[in-house]
Amino acid sequence: MTVKEKAELIVKDIKKERGTNPVVIFKQIAEKEYVSIHGPEHHILDGASLLVAYKNAGGEIDLEQALDRLMAEGLRMPGAMCGLWGICGAITSIGAALAIIDGTGPLSTDGTWGN
Repeated sequence: MTVKEKAELIVKDIKKERGTNPVVIFKQIAEKEYVSIHGPEHHILDGASLLVAYKNAGGEIDLEQALDRLMAEGLRMPGAMCGLWGICGAITSIGAALAIIDGTGPLSTDGTWGN
């Protein structure tokens, strides 16, 4: 199964989650047979868990659009980032989710970029 196929399954399944705790949501999806403990699918799963929890807690985001954007960003992250670049793809996924929530980008001038 390709990383893209795994990402699509993650997004499909995570939309069914109704909780507000991103750790609980993560654990529910991480138990799926298509999620590897050290796989690049965490470049999508970790941030997606945060996005879904945020939305379920009343956060005002377009979840479909947010998950699509996160998947696109996560799929651009190479596997083995942690060993090769010294930064875990799970952490970059969380950062991408926060940027989506805040609506920030590299040229944001409203002060949220520093968050």
